[in-house]
Amino acid sequence: MKKMVIGIASQQAIRARALAIARGDHQPRLNESKIWFTSMRSLAEVLSDDNRALIRLNLAH
Repeated sequence: MKKMVIGIASQQAIRARALAIARGDHQPRLNESKIWFTSMRSLAEVLSDDNRALIRLNLAH
């Protein structure tokens, strides 16, 4: 399975980062998070057993 780097930040910080990247003010490094969540709880919801099964099914195709 492939390793993913996940970031946790406020919605405002995530938005500011995305806009900075779009403007060219920020160049993400290769080891920076590509997937962001606003809380550990929202991450846990995405990684529930049912959702992980869907992710595996999607990656298989």
